Amino acid sequence: MKKIVLVFDIDDTLYRQMDPLVSACEACLGYQLQDREKFYSVFCKRSAEMFRASESGEISIKKSRLIRIQNTLQDLQIPCTEELAENFQKKYAQNQLRLSLAPELEELLEWCREENVPMGILTNGPLEHQMRKYRILGMNRWIPEKFTLVSAGAGVAKPDVRIFEMLQKQMNLKEYNFWMIGDSYANDICGAKKAGWNTIWINYHHYKTPEDGANIDYTACSEKELSEMVKKLLTLS
Repeated sequence: MKKIVLVFDIDDTLYRQMDPLVSACEACLGYQLQDREKFYSVFCKRSAEMFRASESGEISIKKSRLIRIQNTLQDLQIPCTEELAENFQKKYAQNQLRLSLAPELEELLEWCREENVPMGILTNGPLEHQMRKYRILGMNRWIPEKFTLVSAGAGVAKPDVRIFEMLQKQMNLKEYNFWMIGDSYANDICGAKKAGWNTIWINYHHYKTPEDGANIDYTACSEKELSEMVKKLLTLS
């Protein structure tokens, strides 16, 4: 067995973020979105903008969450009142209390635990918000809290190389190769490469590979594909 450390992002890696998101939006609008993938793509872009604004202290987290859905719907030419934005955030928060792992991913984590493969979590976001997801998903069964690092708690966010180095220091596994598994090319993949890690890009939405795709060692488009890939990596002689 190779000496490898697996580090997972949370959102759209350990669970599929689009499901609770789209469900919340359609419940508030009262009809089905014409293009769910486009909605998700625009929301991710607007959410990233608001994350940077809240991290820098320009606006509050609460306000940033309202603005991201307002901007998303505006981009899609869908009317959005402040009341609708507040209802969306409330429904989205409720949906996030029911997150679950895909069976293939749960089986992979259990297999890694049985094979004594060290694992960690590295995620951007508010500390308690992300740790709540950690608990709802039951990640403590495989990954201890001490190996779970959230940007708000660390004081620095991906893709800053310092947060990767922080987790590496916390895990104290000097002779191991670290592998970052995440959906954000800019944050997870590029940041990890700068830290000297290997990478698996999670591409559940079948996005086009970025022009500068050299930072990607492997790509997984499903939980099943990820499971098979990781097992092969770990057992490859």
